[in-house]
Amino acid sequence: MRLFLCLLILPLTSGCNGLFEESPFYSRETTHKSYQDVMAELEIAITERNFRITGHNRIGSVIRERDGIEFPEYDSFQFCNLTEARVMLEISPAAVRWMPCNISLRSEGDRVIVTTHLLPLHNSNRKLDEFSTQINQRLKDIVDFAVAD
Repeated sequence: MRLFLCLLILPLTSGCNGLFEESPFYSRETTHKSYQDVMAELEIAITERNFRITGHNRIGSVIRERDGIEFPEYDSFQFCNLTEARVMLEISPAAVRWMPCNISLRSEGDRVIVTTHLLPLHNSNRKLDEFSTQINQRLKDIVDFAVAD
């Protein structure tokens, strides 16, 4: 388990040799939709924008089942578009560290919060910046769709 956590955190803490700046997050929330509705909308938004969901981690429910305790909802989705991935890797092979895209959702009281990790901007590569700007807008659109009333 410790090795798994290290491998999960390593890409976020590793130095980037000047290629990338710190990557921001984009987060929105709703109090008007249920957790399950937001999650369903998130899956629709991801696939409608030509991404394929490659992973779904049901963290909250697994903790509840394993430990037999009350625990809030936490889920994360990993997704990718191979055509976009190819373009990004042709621009910069080191960009693989930002794949696949990830969106998380969690419940806090009556709120459902959806967050995505955006690609960094202001890199040393103008083409990578342009590509990242386009992908970031798609990621924001996915989050916005999931929480919209």
